[in-house]
Amino acid sequence: MVPVPPLLAQWAPSVSLQPLTPPVQPGWSRFNPSVVRHEGTTTIAVRSANYRLTEAGRYEMDDSAIRSQTVLVDLVDGRATRGRPLAIESGRTPSAYPVHGWEDVRLFSTDRGVAALATVRDVDESGLCRIALLLPAGDDRLREVLVTSPRPARHEKNWAPWSTSSAPRAVYSWDPLRIVTIDPTTGATSLDDRGSSGLGPATRGGSGGVELDHGEWLFVVHEVHPTATGRAYLHRFVTIGADGLVARASPRLRLTGFGIEYVAGAAREHDDLLVTFGVGDRDAWLARLPLDGVLDRLQPLATRAAVLA
Repeated sequence: MVPVPPLLAQWAPSVSLQPLTPPVQPGWSRFNPSVVRHEGTTTIAVRSANYRLTEAGRYEMDDSAIRSQTVLVDLVDGRATRGRPLAIESGRTPSAYPVHGWEDVRLFSTDRGVAALATVRDVDESGLCRIALLLPAGDDRLREVLVTSPRPARHEKNWAPWSTSSAPRAVYSWDPLRIVTIDPTTGATSLDDRGSSGLGPATRGGSGGVELDHGEWLFVVHEVHPTATGRAYLHRFVTIGADGLVARASPRLRLTGFGIEYVAGAAREHDDLLVTFGVGDRDAWLARLPLDGVLDRLQPLATRAAVLA
């Protein structure tokens, strides 16, 4: 167990926090939003689900299955517009496995429009977590291509999309650092193993990549730690340099408390960094920080005290 780390607002006092509250079905939650900046428009995808996470960490619902939907909002002058549903076409019949819909849709920008990665469990009766590549198919509409895992029997979640002008890429694991490239037609994957990153094997994906200057990319990653009352998610800002290796990192940070907090998106909007996250599988939030202020606080990964503080 690590010592309780600082809050985001203590580490970066200039941060501002904004709740995201698009309309959803009665009794459904809003959480784990992602964000993308594409052709001058900032769009946020907010997950909504029909279950409740109790204080004891149990899932409760008034239904025979867990169901997820995604609501889109645009940011205009810093304010979220009224939500609208994201339509996803799969061309398949969902299995009877009682978890339906696309979970934690992570938006990213491509030459052909806004795309996404998501987790889906109703592909077959096993309920195995699969990654779906969601490609542009019209306004507020995406088309599913099921992705082949590098380890087909493994539950797959939390791939961090890395925008590119060619085939979609994602960070598959952070330590060792492995980058996966996805064939957008077939969903086949190839894996590039770049060796140990120094972040630690418990590090998992959170946001997609934010392009910086000089070939550098910024991500937000997390670790899960047990507590006396459940789980605590701790986050770090991490960069990958032009050489394709992890370069700099922040200390571990809490966002608003010490529990289930989950970053699913990050984007650059002019001089600001936008970070989107969920709390307790019930609330969705947007954090806005001066980008230079974040980058100035990062330390080279070789400075272990800066990473492990």
